[in-house]
Amino acid sequence: MDYKIHRPFFSEPLKITIGNPLNETYYMIKNIVYREKQILALKRDEEQNTIILVEAKIDDGKLTYISMLTDDVLTDVSEIIENYIQ
Repeated sequence: MDYKIHRPFFSEPLKITIGNPLNETYYMIKNIVYREKQILALKRDEEQNTIILVEAKIDDGKLTYISMLTDDVLTDVSEIIENYIQ
């Protein structure tokens, strides 16, 4: 799907539950595309001052997997995302 390579897949903030068997709830506050990767900025209620950046894998219109960013991508994305989140 070409759209998800060049544009953010999620346009609005949303609640995401991750994990099995221990589920944790995060709030996706921003979705950007960097180097053709879907990058999500996530927050938790318990840690309002912490933003977690992950790469999202989307298949058939569904979020199927998230993974931590590599250090080089994390550095670049952190600088970019600061402009979007205040």
